[in-house]
Amino acid sequence: MKRVSVALGIAGLVLATAAWRVAGVRSTPAGRVVIVKTVELSATSYRFEPAEITVLPGDTVRFVQSSTMPHNVEFTKSPKGSKLGAAKVGPYLVAPSQTYDVPIDARFLAGQYQFICTPHAILGMKGTISVASQP
Repeated sequence: MKRVSVALGIAGLVLATAAWRVAGVRSTPAGRVVIVKTVELSATSYRFEPAEITVLPGDTVRFVQSSTMPHNVEFTKSPKGSKLGAAKVGPYLVAPSQTYDVPIDARFLAGQYQFICTPHAILGMKGTISVASQP
């Protein structure tokens, strides 16, 4: 009886994991996944929605392509001492529902990070991520 319970528990865990992957939702070890969509308001107006978010270390910011034009994420301002490295400029999102995850890890010190979509910054496509200190 004990083996059956363990087997059923493992099977349930496998099914739950598969359901999360199918739904496109992943858990992170310590935090939340915060969604930011690329939005096309018109042929000359693009936005990130929401454009301003607050996150904690351990969270992940997931940028989701929901526009017909290619978009990326480029951090233009960050707190002194932050070392974004490869996260400074992300890849272009070109396919519907394509995502780009930015884990808020040790590279991201507490403070404000301004970002843009490189080709659409002139059209107002910008945002701010505020990284709060751990509570």
